[in-house]
Amino acid sequence: MRKLLDMGIEQLKKLIREMGNDALSSLQRASKSLNGGVESIADISSELHILHGDVLNIATELLVRYSPVAGDLRFIQSAIDVSYDLYRISRYAMEIERTAKVVGPFEMTPLLSRGFNLTLEALKTAVEAFENLDEVATGRLLELDREIDDLYIHSLQGIKNPETCSPVEALIMRHLERISDHAKDIGAQVIYIKEGKRV
Repeated sequence: MRKLLDMGIEQLKKLIREMGNDALSSLQRASKSLNGGVESIADISSELHILHGDVLNIATELLVRYSPVAGDLRFIQSAIDVSYDLYRISRYAMEIERTAKVVGPFEMTPLLSRGFNLTLEALKTAVEAFENLDEVATGRLLELDREIDDLYIHSLQGIKNPETCSPVEALIMRHLERISDHAKDIGAQVIYIKEGKRV
């Protein structure tokens, strides 16, 4: 029975790894869409929705069949949450792409460039932290999240002066801020799996 449980957990890890790569691709496409990039994110988001369902099905089967406890139970619960986070990230990336399509090609300002770079780093760090159950990396996620929050607040404050920041820039930063929050939540799952504490 232990072997079958381990096999199921490995399936979950494989799916989360695939979802992490897809979520990163969606964010990279969102960045390119500002300059008129045409690679649609919808196909990635649809795939992530299906994979989230697969994670949920496998996790439910493992919970019902094997009644896992301790770290195994926490990992399975967290895999469900993380798969949803990754799916939601793709939806926010789609919103960025949709904004770019509506307003037309949009200049990648220094603020947005910094925002995308930090958010990509946060997402990569979160995916790697979950894959390796690396608690140390979660500290970096908190730092990145604070920096992205600061950029978002700066963009909101800048709306008062259109020469400083446009409403479109602030809207895109809002989506990046939400993606960063999901990345931080993925890091929090690592703490939960390792220590059994919700942070």
